[in-house]
Amino acid sequence: MNRLDIYVARLAAGLMSPSDFDTPVLPRNIVHAVRNVGLLLSKRDGDNKYICVLCGKRGLSRRGLYLHLVRMHGEEIREMVIREGERILRAKSRVYIE
Repeated sequence: MNRLDIYVARLAAGLMSPSDFDTPVLPRNIVHAVRNVGLLLSKRDGDNKYICVLCGKRGLSRRGLYLHLVRMHGEEIREMVIREGERILRAKSRVYIE
């Protein structure tokens, strides 16, 4: 789970589609967490450029956004994936309890 930030950054930058990230090695909640976080971390600018949702940096290309996320926000992204994975587990356990 050490380098999930790379996959999240690829998803955020549009270098990979959510369906491309699937692995039998990781628990399903983590796979879904990577997809969810990746889809939340970028916005498109009017000039076909990207904006980092975490810090607001603008004018990034796809590759620029990917590199920016990995280099500047890697640890933060890993923490987000863990929190999202835990949230998914809690939500599933509530469904089974009720």
